[in-house]
Amino acid sequence: MFRVLICIVIFAASAALWLLHGAAKIGVGYSAKQLCSGVFVSHLPADFLLEKDIIPRLKTVAGMDRFAKAHVGETSASVSILTATATASYRDRYGCTLHAEETANPEALEQERVERSVAAETVQSRNPVVESAIDALFEELPGGGRNTLAVLIMQGGEIVSERYAAPVGPRTRLQGWSMNKSLMASLVGIQVERGAIDLSMPVKERLLALGTPEAAVSKVDDALTLEHLITMASGLDFDERYLPGDDVTEMLYGGVPMWQVPLAQGHRVAPGQEFVYSSGDTNVVSYLWQASLEGEAYADWIDREVNQRLGLDNPLLEPDISGVQVGSSFAYLTARDWAKYGQWWLDAWHGRDAGLSSGWQQLAAAPSATADFYGLSFWLNTHFRDYPGLPENTFHAGGNSGQFVIVAPEAELVIVRLGLTLDESAVALAEPLADIYAELTKPEPLTININQ
Repeated sequence: MFRVLICIVIFAASAALWLLHGAAKIGVGYSAKQLCSGVFVSHLPADFLLEKDIIPRLKTVAGMDRFAKAHVGETSASVSILTATATASYRDRYGCTLHAEETANPEALEQERVERSVAAETVQSRNPVVESAIDALFEELPGGGRNTLAVLIMQGGEIVSERYAAPVGPRTRLQGWSMNKSLMASLVGIQVERGAIDLSMPVKERLLALGTPEAAVSKVDDALTLEHLITMASGLDFDERYLPGDDVTEMLYGGVPMWQVPLAQGHRVAPGQEFVYSSGDTNVVSYLWQASLEGEAYADWIDREVNQRLGLDNPLLEPDISGVQVGSSFAYLTARDWAKYGQWWLDAWHGRDAGLSSGWQQLAAAPSATADFYGLSFWLNTHFRDYPGLPENTFHAGGNSGQFVIVAPEAELVIVRLGLTLDESAVALAEPLADIYAELTKPEPLTININQ
């Protein structure tokens, strides 16, 4: 009996250690990646990143923050927790990649840091209603945790107002998280209109044609199309709960080519049957889009086709270890550049952009077959679901920690909010945005000249 009890204790202890190691593996992956990108891409202080982003996240898993040890090198960041360690390394033009070798030039990195530290003048509206609404977005909650870092309002292509919370400023690149999904949809749209890819493209057939081993796609339904993936209707059995051991955390921090993870899961339901939000779907889209570039480096293609044309200030989109851009999550831009992407979507919606058609953008901002609140990787305000004070045809890109680029086409309005908010309900955008919209769209007072 005593031996049985000992065996049970040993088994329980082993299981607990296994679970702790699994949680620690994800914790160090997240922490090392965020620390590396925050220091070398955003040029933010390591202490700020630990206090506002990394430690609060680690605290959500059994007090794991108490065991975390972080180190920032010349071009990399490492974090260890218990038996797990992870390192993310910086590379010029591509940012930080988890589990990758260091190849950056520290002198070039320092030169970029100096160039990006040049002061930039901000714009403040003289409209007290607009500024009061922005005050509300920056006001911290009693318990803290809202952490708004940047708000920018653009109307008619001109900045109406912008504000930042130190140490963030106009030249700080901030992570958009899942706003990258909306950007990826637009990059796909360019290639669709050129005939390089097609929404009806059979995914399994295309992957096999690209040389993907049969075993890697054996569980993929022949009926799966690119449109299913881009509208989150793939039916793939992919968990997105951000818990230790989840598919999404293994994909983002596990150190394997990310696009392969969701395909290996097989299907929970047939493609096109239901909407299930999945970063895995988008990373398969990223791989297929990148394959359509016919060998050109994705950073070169995006710079030429989009960024230079829009006048963006050195945005940075990071890849996984296989070199594929992480279309679900890893794009870093200044608030001004996020606003320029919003203006791009607005111009395309109106048919004013040479690279992205009105037909594509309006399709992207229309309900999909499986969700009236989601289009081609854009969130919709159908039935005034998210923003009761904004028009129903408002659409937005949204990301973890309260990242938003909101587009109200008829008002020619783009609103950007960036932050590090752990509980996204604390962002509380609806009321301030309603005030901003009402103020910026109210009719001009009628003047009558009584002398005529």
